[in-house]
Amino acid sequence: MKVTQGEGSAPFIHSTAVVEEGAKVGDFTKVWYFAHVAPGAVIGENCSLGQNTYVERNAIVGHACRLGNSVSIFSHVELEDFVFCAPYMVFTHISFPRAAINRHAVFKKTLVKTGTTLGANSTVVPDITCGVGTFLAAGATLTKSSKDWSMMVGTPARQVGWVSAFGEKIDLPLSGCGEWRCKHTDDLYVLDGAELIRHPGPKDILKYEPGRRLVRMEVR
Repeated sequence: MKVTQGEGSAPFIHSTAVVEEGAKVGDFTKVWYFAHVAPGAVIGENCSLGQNTYVERNAIVGHACRLGNSVSIFSHVELEDFVFCAPYMVFTHISFPRAAINRHAVFKKTLVKTGTTLGANSTVVPDITCGVGTFLAAGATLTKSSKDWSMMVGTPARQVGWVSAFGEKIDLPLSGCGEWRCKHTDDLYVLDGAELIRHPGPKDILKYEPGRRLVRMEVR
């Protein structure tokens, strides 16, 4: 891939970064110091790849994702839009690795859905799905699929609550019935049994609009 300096809508690739031929990097994306994007990797628009990040061949990073320093997105990992991977979080390839055994043919897919946050030094094991808006706390280890909007803490991670798309703890129990409205976005969250359903407000902050520079909502 030709290295560009972010003119117009073109991605910005730092001079120390390596973006190999065959990789796809979307408009408005920034690839910072010593990052490495392998052939066949796909990165969407308006992303930020921090220092020492690595995106392996056939990995998929959606639009408006932010990868903190030293995060690696391996093959068979797919991030949807607006995913935040905090510094030093880890995806693993297989559950029981051995140096003497080649298991490349049996890698399992990991899907991280829109709006998810994966905290610093957290770990996500393979063959699971992070539900929409999952909030995995710093240092936690996610060993099974998570519910939409769940707050997961500990090792192994367990659900302790719910977190909104804006990033606030939702004042609802883990199960039952109830409603909660975000004062910042006017999103309505409805608890139905053990599932939380989000009804976006007038301006859905998790609805990506392609082809334009992203302006993120600011907290003041």
